[in-house]
Amino acid sequence: MFYAVLFAFLAALSMERSDPARAARDSWWPAQRAPRGFVTVRVRGVPTTAATAVPSGPGTSRVTSAATALTVDMREEMLSASLAGLAALAVNCGEADELVWNDTVVQRYGEWKERTVVRLGLVDRGTFTPWELLERGMRAGWVRGYVAYARDPSGRKAYTAKNASTNESVNVATSLAGIHRAVLIEESLIPRAEALGLRMLADGRVPMPPEDAAQLSRSALSMLDPGVQRNRDVAISQRCWVGYGAGAQAWPMIDRLDDLAPTFGWDEGDEAMHTLAVSVRGHSNTASNWMRNQPFLSAGALDARFPAVVGMPASSVDFADRRPCVALVLSDGDNLQWLCGAFWGPGAPRNMPATPPPGTPPVKPAAYWDHPLHGSFPIGFGACLSSLSQAAPCVLERIGETQPVGTALIEQFAGYWYPDRFAENIGRREELFREFMRRLDAQNHRTGAVMAGMLMLHSNTPGAAEARRWIAEGLHPLLGAFVCDYAPYNAGRGRIDWASDGRGGEVPFVTAGYCLWAGLDTQHPGIGGPEAVADAIARDAATSTAPFTRWVSVHAWSSHELADGTKVTGVGAAAALAERLKSRGIRVVRPDELLHRIRRERDGTPALHVVSPGAP
Repeated sequence: MFYAVLFAFLAALSMERSDPARAARDSWWPAQRAPRGFVTVRVRGVPTTAATAVPSGPGTSRVTSAATALTVDMREEMLSASLAGLAALAVNCGEADELVWNDTVVQRYGEWKERTVVRLGLVDRGTFTPWELLERGMRAGWVRGYVAYARDPSGRKAYTAKNASTNESVNVATSLAGIHRAVLIEESLIPRAEALGLRMLADGRVPMPPEDAAQLSRSALSMLDPGVQRNRDVAISQRCWVGYGAGAQAWPMIDRLDDLAPTFGWDEGDEAMHTLAVSVRGHSNTASNWMRNQPFLSAGALDARFPAVVGMPASSVDFADRRPCVALVLSDGDNLQWLCGAFWGPGAPRNMPATPPPGTPPVKPAAYWDHPLHGSFPIGFGACLSSLSQAAPCVLERIGETQPVGTALIEQFAGYWYPDRFAENIGRREELFREFMRRLDAQNHRTGAVMAGMLMLHSNTPGAAEARRWIAEGLHPLLGAFVCDYAPYNAGRGRIDWASDGRGGEVPFVTAGYCLWAGLDTQHPGIGGPEAVADAIARDAATSTAPFTRWVSVHAWSSHELADGTKVTGVGAAAALAERLKSRGIRVVRPDELLHRIRRERDGTPALHVVSPGAP
């Protein structure tokens, strides 16, 4: 039955999307209209002198010299973000025809800009400083005034707990900016803004008036650290309520949202708690707090075309080979901002001069997709493909163009939310869950995804069983799903739960058997570094009486030190594990091959010669 559904899926992938209304119904991401042109805003770096250690000769002694670096004025960064948000809002309202690209980030974003410009056929209308662009916006009418705020003096590291000196007025101001079509002006810059003829239309330093709160969007919500400028453009363009560490005071704002509305950004404190707060109310968290230029990248996304991810044909699986096999899957692909940035390699440090100062450390090599060993062994990447299809289709273009033969892409379930607890607080759990799956299924038909990855708080509960059934019935085709528990990831120890797809077939939901996660070797079985995990797998495979098919969650952020002193992360860590498994007689296979084998063992049907989506 799965393969019959797959035939229909392949046919659907070749069809053009021609119904804008249907495309909007199939999305949960607020839409951004495409413009005809764009401008670039560039915040000028402020020279600062820093003491930098540099080598003094062939020996080990070092001397200190002065090096000039560039820092940015956060006040101008906030202004730039608000200009980008107001321009996007004006485009959505049909009042302007150009978006703003904020050019203060290096890394991979330059490529995303170029790809989006080509996709939309945008005209480049020049580069401006924030103050030049402010005057341009005033003349065009999409800037009508300013909203004042005070800087956050707390000195905290971004996205850490607030303290007594934290000032959140910029979040109030960001909430008000879209309503009043007003830029963000830090209070020390008010004289300069008013000298241009701007008037204060709202004040973020005082509580938000109820009449303004009533005008805030119901289609999305933002959680942003008041010391960070990123992601404010989309909050303003969508007129989002913006908070941070709000706890119970945010619940009324969450409760007023439309069904299945996303939360932009990231909140303070424990990940499980703030993800649970939106999950139980029927929403999801996009993990987009470090993302930049989101309105620009998402413009016209519902009409974007990109290569479907490449699947593995079942006919290529050698079912006669009964050796133990293991699939490796990189974690954290539900993190949208990561997939747009460091997933592709760290790139150059932000605002680094063309000639780096003496003693500047070299740029670290890529650890994930662009790692030099990626493509040399089978691996799976969890990725929120459905979010990218709506927020940054340019990233899907690059994935499709560079996917190695041995790499599988797994739909990492549209961001951060817990299927076992989703919508349990609002009395419409099944209705909302099924509608979410309908929309996700529509996005899967755009991306070509036929595998799902998900994180549950607890995968062995009645709520988890309900979720499996609704997922299996809602996503067609679905080859299978890879399931992690919140803590530890491999709490299921390789358990396979089967769910009816409602069409005469069954779908395997396979829990992680092992986890490559540094520092947890002695805390949970099957977790640790490459040597420990390889040993655990070899022991289990040796005593297994059934065909041994397991998968390993490769924790994306863990750094492992090998016996020779080499430190490995991401794909490097997975490669080290793959090498050790091979030496122990364990085959490493693509995740979709693993699922084909699990299905074959379950029902005994012969492998059909069917090509998975995207396969040549």
